[in-house]
Amino acid sequence: MIKSIAKLKTKKQIANFVWEFTFEMFEPKILDFVSGQYISIIVDPKTRRQYSIASSPLSSEREFILCFDAKPNGLGVNHLLKLNIKDEISFIGPIGNFVLPSKPASNLFFIATGTGIAPLRSMIETLIINKSDLKHNIHLHFGTRNINDLFYTDLFDRYLHDGSIKYYKKYLSRESLPETTSGYVTQFIAGLSSEIISDSQYFICGGTEMVKSAKQMLLDKNVSSENIFHEEFY
Repeated sequence: MIKSIAKLKTKKQIANFVWEFTFEMFEPKILDFVSGQYISIIVDPKTRRQYSIASSPLSSEREFILCFDAKPNGLGVNHLLKLNIKDEISFIGPIGNFVLPSKPASNLFFIATGTGIAPLRSMIETLIINKSDLKHNIHLHFGTRNINDLFYTDLFDRYLHDGSIKYYKKYLSRESLPETTSGYVTQFIAGLSSEIISDSQYFICGGTEMVKSAKQMLLDKNVSSENIFHEEFY
């Protein structure tokens, strides 16, 4: 596989354990990817770690954003956190088939926990830049444990208020606070009507148990497996 090189442009902590890094391509000068794909960062000759791209390819050809959870404290996380501005990373990619279909449905449900929001943010941003949001109803359900674990709130609130997305709901599994829903991100599925289900697609990303649970709940509601797209993160 061909190796690419990018340089760190910005880094910031955006939630309790979550960091957002912006990279600028160095070799080649452009990263040609599709929303939902990931890159495999070369940590050392025997170690690679995968990170989904959080930005849209339509927002910049030369830059891309990664957001990651520093809590696992593994080889990949330590490698990234040691980087200084203008330091280089080597990676393989883009990789992956967790992407928007060629013909999206009328209702698009995006379901995420934690940093599983990364590829979904990229997809939503691409739909908005393409003005596809005028044709599709975008529903975002995003869950974390606590309010301090939540991020990209200002971004998605802005999308909601300007009409780019139709619905944005925040779930906290271990807290009960105003403007959030207490519980798990999957709980809305039980209330889906057959009318909505008939013309909807679902994009799920996050912890393995959440992804499995959401998929099974949708199948139990007679959602076709062809309309369920998912990626497991942890």
